[in-house]
Amino acid sequence: MKISKLYVLLLLMVVCLQVNAQESQFVKVNSWKELLAKAKKENKLVFVDSYFVGCHPCKQMDDEVFPLPSVMTFMKENFLNVKIDFMVEELGKELQVKYAVTGFPTFLILNGEGYLISRFSGYQEADKFQELLSEAVLKSNKKELLSGFSTSMQVSYPDFYPAMFKARHPMKTEAVVAHLDQSKDVLLESDAIPFVISKSINKKWDDYFLKNYELLEEKYGKELIWGKRIAIMNLRLKALGGTPDEAIFNAFLVEVKPLFSEKDWGYARLDMAEAYYYNRHKDHKSFFRYAAQNYNDDDNKIRYLSMYLYGPNVDAEEKKLFVQWMKKVVNKDTSSSVLATAARLMLDQNDQQAAKKYAEWGLIKSRLLKKSTSYFEEILAKGS
Repeated sequence: MKISKLYVLLLLMVVCLQVNAQESQFVKVNSWKELLAKAKKENKLVFVDSYFVGCHPCKQMDDEVFPLPSVMTFMKENFLNVKIDFMVEELGKELQVKYAVTGFPTFLILNGEGYLISRFSGYQEADKFQELLSEAVLKSNKKELLSGFSTSMQVSYPDFYPAMFKARHPMKTEAVVAHLDQSKDVLLESDAIPFVISKSINKKWDDYFLKNYELLEEKYGKELIWGKRIAIMNLRLKALGGTPDEAIFNAFLVEVKPLFSEKDWGYARLDMAEAYYYNRHKDHKSFFRYAAQNYNDDDNKIRYLSMYLYGPNVDAEEKKLFVQWMKKVVNKDTSSSVLATAARLMLDQNDQQAAKKYAEWGLIKSRLLKKSTSYFEEILAKGS
């Protein structure tokens, strides 16, 4: 009898695995060339999920986002979808060098010709994920490409660049500078990729990068190069002195503002304020005051900075200032993780009305995304 039950259980497991395999939107890759040819024939884009075993946000995408029917349907209709382990599979290792993938998961979207359309990374909730996919489809329809990337896997990089991935040898600043100084065209893929993923190099090449930022972004994408510009700004912020000074910081912003587009400025100045007040001078209260006055819709800052609000040196005023900023950023479209943070904080602040509002938004969103609603239900129960 026990053997019979075990047999039935194993049979059910096999059936479930087969069903899941059939329902998955991901296809097997035999070769990169074959994948592109199939995408071109079916008039679809290629979606690459770069991951590695043990990557927590990668697993979150597998568990919470990819299985959702709406996500699965959209991906099947518009993309040929592949999952590639960038740490194990040879194709993954090639793509990691080709597209300078340093964080996981990173999602690459290409057309059938092999041109990169879009890239983005990190865990994305289903609504945001589908929004990013839709943007990529729209870009493809408009023939918008990240034209700096060639379609070839055989690119003549300087030796120190692929060694960073294959041998885990960090690029040395002096090697990067020497190579750039001899380059005939730094904007070409072979030289541009090592250049844009390095941090601040020296004033000459930092100035060149800042001057040519818009062109580099057009060629290689914002996600790849935004961090370098902020790193350069942060280095220059360090030269402003050892104590925080609002007038000096504002003068710095006036000086560097012409380097940013109007669209980017609202995000860049808050990044720089975080670097100057919060990180360099540990003046959290000044940063939260600044953020409340110069907020944007980046709720990710709310998410990760909220984690430090329960430290031993955080007083009531600091939490109050954080909440003033948070209230201006959080809305019903905010990620469920940030809505959970907001609801908890407002409960801690004895603001039952605000806690209830955020919990109700979180409850609605969690249901739409097929996520657990228990946390928000508990908040609502406490506030009733």
